[in-house]
Amino acid sequence: MKIKCQPNDFKVEEIINLNLTKTGEYSIYKLDKRSWDTFDLLDFLSRKYKIKNVGRAGIKDRYSHSIQYISVKDSKVQDIKEQNFNLQYIGKSQCPITQNNLEKNQFTIVIRDLAKQEAETIIKKTDTVKIFGFPNYYDEQRMGSARANQGFIAQKLMFEHYNGALKFYLAIASKYDDSKTRKLKKFINDNWGDWDKCLAELKELGQYQYPLVYLVKHPKDFKGAIKTIRRDLLEMFISAYQAYIWNETIKRTFVNQGIKIYSKTYNFGQLYFYNELNQTEFFYFKTLLIPAVSYKTVFNDENVNLALEQVLKEESDKIGQDLTIKSFKLKLDIKGLFFKPYERKAIIIPENINISGPADDELYPSRQKLALSFALPKGSYATILLKRVASD
Repeated sequence: MKIKCQPNDFKVEEIINLNLTKTGEYSIYKLDKRSWDTFDLLDFLSRKYKIKNVGRAGIKDRYSHSIQYISVKDSKVQDIKEQNFNLQYIGKSQCPITQNNLEKNQFTIVIRDLAKQEAETIIKKTDTVKIFGFPNYYDEQRMGSARANQGFIAQKLMFEHYNGALKFYLAIASKYDDSKTRKLKKFINDNWGDWDKCLAELKELGQYQYPLVYLVKHPKDFKGAIKTIRRDLLEMFISAYQAYIWNETIKRTFVNQGIKIYSKTYNFGQLYFYNELNQTEFFYFKTLLIPAVSYKTVFNDENVNLALEQVLKEESDKIGQDLTIKSFKLKLDIKGLFFKPYERKAIIIPENINISGPADDELYPSRQKLALSFALPKGSYATILLKRVASD
């Protein structure tokens, strides 16, 4: 089974609520992109076209054909056409685009390189998902700021390990970094502490410049350097660790409730899936909201509270420090930057899920392909659904 063999194999389009007007301080654009990470593209627009103060509803994968919407304050830019992306002006608005504008994401995904039996299994599992849904896990791309087997940047920040957090960001590559970024991070790692030399290696302005510029002037102030990192990236570091803890909590809840499960591997361990649920189980999980952990979070469901306590105990043993709910607090002194409490549905039932095929796969002779289309609420991951229906 293969996905994302070519950009059009994985298409996602934001279904968004926009109130367009003839006048307004925000210009609204439709962004159609391929082979661009959202953050990298916004950085490119900032450097080349001086497009700043960008509002967005979501983040879209580099390895996809994505259609999303952005707002730009006081923009005079009209349409832009570059290799692998188009930016189309569609109107004005009195308000910037935020996550609140996003209603859902519509996906069309081509699954390739399938044997006949694999295709049949995916079709059968898809029929089950139509009825019972699937666990609303965060997938590994949400946790891209983490480093395999080394932990999370936010975890370092929580315990004021600013040197370690900064090194994670600047000098240790993740699987989502391209070859150029990997080479740069290796250079910084090899020359850690020689900030002038590290800064000189940057051939163009980019997100890694700001903490290095700061460290040239303040060589030991790692906390200050952390504070120069873009706000949206710092928020991403925080949400990545929350997402990991959320995943572990619902997994433990499944186990504690005696749900019959099977596991699938991902970069951060195992994800547990079910095939079917009885009526009581289905009603419980369909209506269950699991909070994201923060020092202000109140866990009213006893099952979830027990599961979280078990997860935090396991994490404490892993990192060698006492991790509690009260630990999820930052001391960076950045207004509004904290572990934000929110609730997330335990399981999701996709809207309008359909599957077409199997058909002959033109990229893989003698193999088959399927096309899967569906809509998911904002924040839910199509790749988790694919893990659920994939052949074992």
